[in-house]
Amino acid sequence: GQLLVNNSWSGSTVCFSPLFQVPSYGCSDERTSSLDRDGITPDVIIVFLGVNDWGKGLRVVDKTSAKATEENCSLFSTAYKTMLRKLKKNYPSAEIWCFTLPITSCSRKEKFEFPYYFGGRHIAEYCEAIQESAAQYDCRLIDVYHSGEAYDTWDSFHPNASGMTALADSVIRLLKA
Repeated sequence: GQLLVNNSWSGSTVCFSPLFQVPSYGCSDERTSSLDRDGITPDVIIVFLGVNDWGKGLRVVDKTSAKATEENCSLFSTAYKTMLRKLKKNYPSAEIWCFTLPITSCSRKEKFEFPYYFGGRHIAEYCEAIQESAAQYDCRLIDVYHSGEAYDTWDSFHPNASGMTALADSVIRLLKA
């Protein structure tokens, strides 16, 4: 494969949140329509988003509402589904691969323990929302969370060189399974 577009944004979330705005959140029209280049559209779209939503403790679902609406992209589950719907519409022939959120380690920090909770929300809540969304929109799920394999980081979240290799190896194993 050849990389067509890297549409990564530092600190970005899937959700829209007025408290944590970045130039483009994952379910925005801007983010979901800028994956082509020079008339070439992607064959595969890799969606590896949600760590910042979890790290900021953004709500996953609204348990008081019977039905979440597209207008409420402040909810992770709704925002993720909105993002996938838009990607499917904009790139109908592309395969979409959705990654669950990974577990990390940090060899630089002697007493590091992975923080399963942020803002009172467990990482598994976000992974479940990703899994449900991927199934609903017929996307391929790469379940790095349930693989149980941690990758090493330089700051507890961003992979260092060996962590990137471990993450890539894990993905290859999951693709072959």
